[in-house]
Amino acid sequence: MTVIASPRSASSEPVTLSRQLSRRHALSTLGSLLGAAAASALLAACGTTGGPAPDGFYRVERGDTLYSIARRHKRSVAELTRWNNLASADQIEVDQLIRVRPPAGAAAASSSPGPAYNPAPARSEPAPQGKVPATSIRLQWPADGHVTGRFAPPGEKGIRIAVPSGGKVRAAASGWAIHVGEMRGYGMLVIVKHNDDWLTVYGNLDKPTIKENAQVSAGQDIGVMGADAELHFEVRGGTQPVDPLRYLPAR
Repeated sequence: MTVIASPRSASSEPVTLSRQLSRRHALSTLGSLLGAAAASALLAACGTTGGPAPDGFYRVERGDTLYSIARRHKRSVAELTRWNNLASADQIEVDQLIRVRPPAGAAAASSSPGPAYNPAPARSEPAPQGKVPATSIRLQWPADGHVTGRFAPPGEKGIRIAVPSGGKVRAAASGWAIHVGEMRGYGMLVIVKHNDDWLTVYGNLDKPTIKENAQVSAGQDIGVMGADAELHFEVRGGTQPVDPLRYLPAR
């Protein structure tokens, strides 16, 4: 279902109602992509009783994302996704055991893991479900820093950008913030809806600098990064994650 956004008017009440409905739809769309992953995560969890993790595993703590775990253990998100049979990088739960060393069968292929966050190789299978809108969108870079992870669904639904501690995160285009807060798999998250077809996702923030339902302009600061963190940036056309690099200017 496509939500038709109401234009601004002198009366704020219809606009507010429209935004609430549009926000629910967008979050429902994003949530539906994460919901199945959550169910799989409960089944995939190797144990949720707490206590120290076995050798070669890490027990997920509150605030962790698969990106932060991979960085901490000098692994790529693609490796952790594969070793733990995760449908996507979003499906981890607090207290879940995550394998951070390759299983025996993968040891030879992973004997030289290389630097953390190596981009996953391009996949030959089609992109996740959904259809990219016929419209397009022009974006600007959401942060300064080099790209450390590229779009490679289903494990990587966006790109990762290494941003210095305290670095600013900016809206890639004008719109309004339909979500500001924690979301499983994304940490502190801001979602900006630009129009009926397009929204952008900014995850793994240290703290947001805008409030939910706030209007934002292109290039406006919307968050700050913490130490040893990478910005997770997604572009979604309708329900479909698309490669952000196709919509960002070359640099």
